[in-house]
Amino acid sequence: MQPSESYIEEIMNEHALSGRSELEYTSAYLTGLASRLGATPALYRAFGPWWPAIKTLLINEVGPDMFGEQVAQDVEAIYGLSRPGLTVVAAHLYSANRIELGLIYAAQHELAVHADANDTEPYIYYCDDDQMEKLVAFSI
Repeated sequence: MQPSESYIEEIMNEHALSGRSELEYTSAYLTGLASRLGATPALYRAFGPWWPAIKTLLINEVGPDMFGEQVAQDVEAIYGLSRPGLTVVAAHLYSANRIELGLIYAAQHELAVHADANDTEPYIYYCDDDQMEKLVAFSI
């Protein structure tokens, strides 16, 4: 289950933009995130299923040198929203919740399933980007 784009847009307009354009906000967020990931690569795990979409945006913003070029495109297709700014806000909200729960570096994510689905048991997703895990190993 994901929040609706209209909900994410409302959050973005009310709390994230702070007088900036969506493009300025997105660029500033991604530049700051790249810096934080450079210092603490394991932070990528907090984004869970949003990571592939965020990684693609990071590659477009700062290039592939830092994070590599491999992206789980099937997951990105599900979690990438219609505009980069919406994806950034949704991914940030998800990661902020993980941080609040003390699960910032946990690779396992328990994702809620829509109540109308045949199987309503949570879906277990593992955040395991090989390229990022190499950076994690070298940062220890």
